Amino acid sequence: MPHRHREERIGATGRTGIAAAMVAAMVVLTLAGGARSTDHRQVYLQFNVCGNACSGGTLGVVGELVGWINRRRPFAVTLNEVCENQYARLRADLRAYDGRFDATARCRNGARYGNAVLVRAPVDLVGSWELPNPSGDEPRRLMCLSTRTALVVCVVHISNYTGNIATQVSAVAGYVGPLAVDRAVLVGGDFNTNPADPRLDPMYRACDARGGFHEVDASGCGGRSLLNHAADGDVINQGTYRQDKYDYIFLSHGDWISYEADAADANGFSDHDALWATAATR
Repeated sequence: MPHRHREERIGATGRTGIAAAMVAAMVVLTLAGGARSTDHRQVYLQFNVCGNACSGGTLGVVGELVGWINRRRPFAVTLNEVCENQYARLRADLRAYDGRFDATARCRNGARYGNAVLVRAPVDLVGSWELPNPSGDEPRRLMCLSTRTALVVCVVHISNYTGNIATQVSAVAGYVGPLAVDRAVLVGGDFNTNPADPRLDPMYRACDARGGFHEVDASGCGGRSLLNHAADGDVINQGTYRQDKYDYIFLSHGDWISYEADAADANGFSDHDALWATAATR
């Protein structure tokens, strides 16, 4: 079921004046400050399209995805398992978005296949890196784009081969960690393992350490073992692939004021659910 998780809500302070005019002025200033804070909140989407295995490169999933994006207007979208013809249609139908496609293999229809990022702003390529592949799976890559608002958006699809997960997650953390030194960073992707897996440690911020990343559907820096855990009307670490949570949106520590997340059914167009987040940068 759809759910929501929120932490670190923004607080507000006010002062009282003596004269009515001063009070009125403070109300105006307080409201203006609230509007500015609200303006920082943006929607983000991570979705494994399953564009090859589930639809063979056809465009039905594209129409569904375009509808979602037009309704919720995410600032950035990270996508896995996209055929290049599907990405091309997305770009044609979503004129407000810039983006990049990062190929890793071939779809059944002969088109290139891989990851993609869409951003509702002009973007520049920061880098695209092939990840280690000691178990001999299909190639996997990490791609990062930058915006003029000093935000970096990255996408990755970690291998489902057991021998690849640890080394690929470590490589991703090694690339994105330095990017977060002076910019807010968002990493979306299918990591092909559940939150409690210690191989994900390089991406999660430890409670007693600085730096690192927070995941939008986690309960702070603890609770990684609480898969599909209901608490106070919320569901922590809800599954996005059957009962497993494989899709993540990681946010760089110290750069985000608040965040919340919900998972939504893909209506049969993919074997993954969509992971939606709302987050505010500082």
